[in-house]
Amino acid sequence: MGKTTRLLGTLNAGDEILDFVGPLGNASEFGNVRKVAVIGGGLGTAIAYPQAKKLHSMGVDVDVIAGFRNKDLIILEDELKKVSSNLYITTDDGSNGRKGLVTDVLKQLIENGNNYDLVIAIGPLIMMKFVCELTRKYGIKTIVSMNPVMIDGTGMCGGCRLTVGGETRFACVDGPDFDGHLVDFDEAIRRQSMYRKEERQCDEEYCRLERLSNA
Repeated sequence: MGKTTRLLGTLNAGDEILDFVGPLGNASEFGNVRKVAVIGGGLGTAIAYPQAKKLHSMGVDVDVIAGFRNKDLIILEDELKKVSSNLYITTDDGSNGRKGLVTDVLKQLIENGNNYDLVIAIGPLIMMKFVCELTRKYGIKTIVSMNPVMIDGTGMCGGCRLTVGGETRFACVDGPDFDGHLVDFDEAIRRQSMYRKEERQCDEEYCRLERLSNA
């Protein structure tokens, strides 16, 4: 959460922002699949849900794995149950579902004989990286959504630049879906944290001014 998110959070129903542009990018393509694992991490689960819903409506056997820090942050559990053959919840602290990582569940499911035609992963960059490292070992095609690196979503800022298969791509116009085995996650993670100090300073200054105005 930063300054812009806090500002958006002050809006009420009926309020306006100046402009909204979209959608950009390309529609998701699943191909001819029969069994798919859809993995959502944290807020990425909100994006994983429509993917799972679409696949389920196509008659695909869908296993959903959703990971959260704790039980209070779990979202869309009931909705995901309706669009999946099996739903697996993980939490970092074990307060709900299985304690551990989404990759722990995925590895167990694969080793138990689940032959996935495709894995879809949407969430924090580090989560998607390790999902891809795991699926690479088993030769399972993996699609990742690079929404986490998108900033303005208009194709103007260049903030969502990343390297895919050795070539420069932009998540908001070329993606957001990419072959996860071709994404340079280490570079993306470094770029995502480049302005962390400045972002924190901006947020702290905004909060300080808010406290003064409410004093």
